[in-house]
Amino acid sequence: MAYTVTKVQSVFGNERVVHMDVTADAATQTIETGLKNVFSISTCLASCNTAIRFAINSNASGIASFGVVAVSGATSGDRIFITVYGA
Repeated sequence: MAYTVTKVQSVFGNERVVHMDVTADAATQTIETGLKNVFSISTCLASCNTAIRFAINSNASGIASFGVVAVSGATSGDRIFITVYGA
């Protein structure tokens, strides 16, 4: 299964900013941001049933992978807004 991700990119100083609207359909997923490296993220849980965990520059298996955000603990239908800062 794959998450549904809608991305909007912008520029903020010398960093790129990607805003994503994410709808989960599985507990764990790696989200491709389109960035080479993620510096930080901010999240807003729009509609969630459980505690969700995030990891930057790491895939869903816990292996280092630059430019991605790993999500775990989600349930199908959870909706999350994620703002990603990176290069």
